[in-house]
Amino acid sequence: MMKGRTTNNVQSKRSTKNGRKDQKLQKKNSQKRLSEQEKHVDSDPSEAYETVDVAYLDDDVTERKEKEARECINADVWEDASNGALSAGSENESPDVVHFDDVSSREKIEHLEKRIERLEEELREVAALEISLYSVVPDHSSSSHKLHTPARRLSRIYIHACKHFTRGKRASIARNSVSGLVLVARSCGNDVSRLTFWLSNIISLRDIISQAFGKSHHTSESNGSKKGLQQLLEDWQETETFTTSLETIEQWIFSRIVESVWWQVFTPYMQSTESNSSEKQGSFSTSLWNNAFREALQRLCPVRGAGHECGCLPVLARMVMEKCISRFDVAMFNAILRESEHQIPTDPVSDPILDSKVLPIPAGELSFGSGAQLKNAIGNWSRCLTEMFGMNSEDDDDDDHVESDGKAFVLLNELSDLLMLPKDMLTESSIREEICPSITLPLIKRILCNFTPDEFCPDHVPGAVLEELNSAESNGDEKLPEESFPYAASSVSYTPPSTMNVGEKVAELAGKMSRNVSMIQSRGYTSDEELEELDSPLTSIVDKSSDVTDSFTSNERYKLLRQVWV
Repeated sequence: MMKGRTTNNVQSKRSTKNGRKDQKLQKKNSQKRLSEQEKHVDSDPSEAYETVDVAYLDDDVTERKEKEARECINADVWEDASNGALSAGSENESPDVVHFDDVSSREKIEHLEKRIERLEEELREVAALEISLYSVVPDHSSSSHKLHTPARRLSRIYIHACKHFTRGKRASIARNSVSGLVLVARSCGNDVSRLTFWLSNIISLRDIISQAFGKSHHTSESNGSKKGLQQLLEDWQETETFTTSLETIEQWIFSRIVESVWWQVFTPYMQSTESNSSEKQGSFSTSLWNNAFREALQRLCPVRGAGHECGCLPVLARMVMEKCISRFDVAMFNAILRESEHQIPTDPVSDPILDSKVLPIPAGELSFGSGAQLKNAIGNWSRCLTEMFGMNSEDDDDDDHVESDGKAFVLLNELSDLLMLPKDMLTESSIREEICPSITLPLIKRILCNFTPDEFCPDHVPGAVLEELNSAESNGDEKLPEESFPYAASSVSYTPPSTMNVGEKVAELAGKMSRNVSMIQSRGYTSDEELEELDSPLTSIVDKSSDVTDSFTSNERYKLLRQVWV
């Protein structure tokens, strides 16, 4: 209706203007004719009378047009008046429309409020991850409280979410925390010390969460299927999902650390090395591998490698070295039992040794004396590992709280015992099971066939012993292993450290010998200061005595984080 009224007004204005223009033209024409009539009055009066008549006709036409124009104007006025009345009526009906607009506005406001709330939650989580993970320098330190800052901060925000936030927000924080930990772990590459830093923090975080909610979950290597694990990981609202995910990250980092230490430390020492020709092979090998163990410690924890106390969990370095020593044991065993020192290695992990000088005894030379020399080298290595990593092959079986694969150098110990054992005792199946359970019967026969008499044992292996072993093998008295020589190294497996081992280090945060890990989540005196440094990062690298000031304003995400920081 309003559109029609506007169109009529425009048309009426245009018609009025056109009428006025026609009137002016008519007046001008009449004036010209009058002047022409006056000029021709003297010549022909009749023409004058005719001209006057035409002028009168023109005036009548002009008056008629002006009258029509007035009528059009009056019609437009009445139309405008009627439209105004209609518009007035619509204004009287406006309360209903305003009420509809209010409802729509309230819905928009509620939608915006919810969106702002979600954005604030995301900002708070981003700030927590930033200050807990992305702004942390993963360096080892003598302070356990400082080294485990990421674990303390993540546990604080998660526990606060479980107590005060909805289950959906708890799930979001758990999922984002796991994603952030995966990112920082992958960013470490093959840097062993940084990987150990994050592994120590993740284990501590999982232990804090487990104790805070009164339960602990450890994924064994043989339980469940991938489908069951996948179903568990889908429900992030459950605390068990969070701890299981953390344990999965632990396993990945641990395996990466073992592989990095093996290829960066152990493998290079197995290649060609320069040795003093006057030095005996046994002494050279012992000294060489003691240096390798020391280098491995420096890579795992530079602080402990330098002879100082570190805040990271000491059990981690021992667990990694146990896996590496297990591979080292298999590699040494396969190399010693080669036919000769010139035989080519067959596997980069199980049989990687190229230079036979790194062996404690010459390859292929099996005698009573070489067995004693091998036992001496094993003792030196074991003492070195005990001093550096706390590995004690004699006491591991008595400690229920120590995660261990058993005694170190299992195959080398059995080989040395076999070489020094009276050979006629090997005819007894029980003796073989007690002395060398890991060495198969065909391999025992091969060792005895290559046994060489020396000054300590001048007698050859009796033929009756070999015949008895052949008979036992043919009769199937012992189950033959599926794998053959050379032995294959076992894959890297991960068993989470017990709460006892984690609690020993964390208890140092409280300065007392307790097994409680709750102190690790207490707020440090530098937490708020570091949060303020993120607001103005320039002040952390500029000398305080200088005149340079940082004028950055405080970020909203840190303000939101401070609300739950305490």
